[in-house]
Amino acid sequence: MKRREILKGLSILPLAGVAGSAIANQAMEEKAEPEKPAAEEWLPKKELVKTPAGSCLRSGHLLFIGGIGGWYANQRAEPGDIKVQIRSVLTTMKGILEGAGSSMSNVLKIQMTVAEPNKNIPALNEAYSEFFPENPPVRSYSGSKTSQMGRDGILCQVSCIAYVD
Repeated sequence: MKRREILKGLSILPLAGVAGSAIANQAMEEKAEPEKPAAEEWLPKKELVKTPAGSCLRSGHLLFIGGIGGWYANQRAEPGDIKVQIRSVLTTMKGILEGAGSSMSNVLKIQMTVAEPNKNIPALNEAYSEFFPENPPVRSYSGSKTSQMGRDGILCQVSCIAYVD
């Protein structure tokens, strides 16, 4: 008989533990902070800037210019080497920046895709430094085979982010 009473007592312990746990959880929920209302969704204001070449978007004080290629057949008959192409790209970029109220000195970041970078980067850097003689923007590039540049003859393509005063 004593044994049965002990076993009955032991079988009640897990139930007491579950009940105690439920009471503790309820108490914690009551102490928890009330849910905050969902934050308003923030969407950047975007304004398309009309430009003669390349795509340009303004959001606040930032200007995003994308996809200026190194050679367009309607601009010159021959593609030229990397120096010719990077000068062409940066001249086009300068015109877009100035048309949107910015300048080359306000360029924050440049991203380049360069065909055969091991061959072309030294010459590209030489021409690039003409446009950014001091305090150049942050720059990164990715390399590609000439055949993967999108159109025959293109050796570089440039995108940038600039600040508008």
